[in-house]
Amino acid sequence: MAFDPENHDTQDIVERPAKRRFGVSRAILTSFVVILGIFAWLMSGIMSEKSEPLEMAKPLFDVNAKTSLFKVVVQDLKAEPFVNKIKLQARTEADKIVTISAETGGTITGLPVEKGSFVQKGQTVCQIDFGARQAQLDQSRALRDARKIDYDAAVKLNKQGHTSKSQLASARASYDAAVASVKGALVEYNRTKIKAPFGGILDTQPVEIGHFMSIGQPCGTIIDKDPLLIVAHIAENHVKHVDIGARGTAKLATGETVSGFVRYIAETPNMSTRTFRMELEVPNKDLKLRDGVSAELQLNTGSVLATRIPQSVLTLGDSGQLSVRVVDGNRVAIRPVQVIADDRGGAVVVGLAASEKVIVRGGEYTRDGREVDFEIEPVTAMSQNGAQIR
Repeated sequence: MAFDPENHDTQDIVERPAKRRFGVSRAILTSFVVILGIFAWLMSGIMSEKSEPLEMAKPLFDVNAKTSLFKVVVQDLKAEPFVNKIKLQARTEADKIVTISAETGGTITGLPVEKGSFVQKGQTVCQIDFGARQAQLDQSRALRDARKIDYDAAVKLNKQGHTSKSQLASARASYDAAVASVKGALVEYNRTKIKAPFGGILDTQPVEIGHFMSIGQPCGTIIDKDPLLIVAHIAENHVKHVDIGARGTAKLATGETVSGFVRYIAETPNMSTRTFRMELEVPNKDLKLRDGVSAELQLNTGSVLATRIPQSVLTLGDSGQLSVRVVDGNRVAIRPVQVIADDRGGAVVVGLAASEKVIVRGGEYTRDGREVDFEIEPVTAMSQNGAQIR
């Protein structure tokens, strides 16, 4: 169909291109507004002061490794100087105990010292009847005097040449025999007086006046309690820590507390108990401390660098030795230790470093060398007073 310019309105021809141009412009404007909004939203996020930087995502194997570490609780413990003490059961013992016995026979005629009294050295404890001993002594002395006269005369005659040397020697022998006889009679005479060999207390006296004494029969027992001994038997694993002169304190069953020094340690042990006899010497000037009383002895064996730990952390290592689990770096380590004291406050051990992270919980589920995560627990104050070796 042919176009007829005369039948169409000129305005219609002009408006159609105009409408298309207006539609295209509005689409472009809308797109521009959307783009501007997105740009403004992005800029608002970048410029915001409250925005947080995005974290880099961690590799999955790092996260798994962190979450798989076993967690334990540790205490940061430090070694300190510790006064090492050994605690022993002991008893008191007199320094000297002697039973004096008769060296000659006879009837008791006197007991100058009462039982329980103090006697001086050389004091007579039991008096035996002299009997014929006095007469024998007098006879020996008279014979000695006679032989002395004969000997002096023989010496003069020998000088004048009237006697031979053999006669002079015979006179000298007779005189010497008489002197020896006097000494023998005097010894026998003195044996009638049973005397104290040292000063002390007459503890027992099993005889009475009129009792007949035979040779070897006891007259009494004398004890010397100054100094007094505290006797204990120390185990073979502790004897190396004690030296002669070491100080010690003993609490007696009678209530007294005494101090002294170690004066003797046996070289050989009791084979049945494998313990060594040890003597602590304490002064007893007033003799009030008694013999044979039970005592609790504490010996100071010097100062050592040791660590006080809870007793619950002690364990046995692979070799069966007493040990403690610690964290070294971030791995478990087992330290062999030796307990030198224990009490309510814990155990005191040697073998740990000056500072250690000791595992107090969770250690039983770990092994030596295992990597762990740990949490530090505050250390409660633990006193070292009264810790003793059992």
